[in-house]
Amino acid sequence: MYDLLIMTGVSLDPADGASMGGTERQILSVAESLAHEGLDVAIVHSITDGTDKVVNGVKHLNAYRHYYDYSKVRLMANHFGYSGNYHRNYTMNNVHVPPMSPIEMNCAEKTYCWFHNWFHLSNNDYPRIFNSKAVARYVYEQNPFSHMVKKLPDDKVIHYMIPKGLVVQPQEKREDYLFWMSAFGKGMKEAVLMYISLFERGLTRRPFHIAIPPQRDRKDVEVVERMLIDVNKNGYPIRFYGEMKYVDALTKLSKAACLFRPGFPQETFGLVYLEANQLGVPVLTYKGDAGEEILEDKHNMLIDKHHKLQDISNWLIDIDEQKTTVDMSKFDPEKIKKQWIKLIENA
Repeated sequence: MYDLLIMTGVSLDPADGASMGGTERQILSVAESLAHEGLDVAIVHSITDGTDKVVNGVKHLNAYRHYYDYSKVRLMANHFGYSGNYHRNYTMNNVHVPPMSPIEMNCAEKTYCWFHNWFHLSNNDYPRIFNSKAVARYVYEQNPFSHMVKKLPDDKVIHYMIPKGLVVQPQEKREDYLFWMSAFGKGMKEAVLMYISLFERGLTRRPFHIAIPPQRDRKDVEVVERMLIDVNKNGYPIRFYGEMKYVDALTKLSKAACLFRPGFPQETFGLVYLEANQLGVPVLTYKGDAGEEILEDKHNMLIDKHHKLQDISNWLIDIDEQKTTVDMSKFDPEKIKKQWIKLIENA
């Protein structure tokens, strides 16, 4: 019996870490930190080559062979949503992982749904672990199906664990470009439109640089390329770097005037917000998401519908000279790890 079995619909190929987003990296961080403490930890996911392997003490298992393995705690981690015609039937959005079944309900002493995304519906049979207060608030109060959701006694918020030091160091002097980095579906189009509005009105002359993480489907990159080729026919100083590995993107971020992230959907945690502020780089984003839990430094700008483009322009004037700090104590890996260990011990 495993101490912890994490079920996820995303691929976590251990050899492909450079292309992983924040959610994937966090699942691995939690699993590996607990395995380092001597716990028996496994992840069931759609591994690229279909083989089982052990990496950094964590067993990576193929979904077809290990879906019904027994564990003390089972985490349904991300990418599960409403499936079929019954509100208790949930599936992870991946063809390799079947829906939750009556047999699966008895495969662990305790099962939790681990929320990393904005989910409308939530199974009231299982307690939830939210990665931020913002996600908990959305599930309980702010989505069209909140009236169907019951707060359960074991529901809890466990923030992401963040390394105290990044592989990239803050820059003594930063450059003048605005920078956008994330999966392109996280509001890149909206950020480009806002930048064009600022530029057209003469409210900024800073260039805008964009990078996305490595994609498994080249067509996703081509969509962005075509959009930005059309945009740049008008001569805007927008530069698309294409796919950029994690360390390279952090290096680029460390030199930026700011992280320019207006757009929707918003972040459920915003790992990139923390990374920016750790590097001394201010962030511009919308209010309403987890940024309000993270972006406490006065040099960040959280905007809403009442802000005007002139407000943003004023903020941008000397933003490359401002340096942010962030209180990392609530994201300390040792503190977060103890919360996970306690959860498993109490199962």
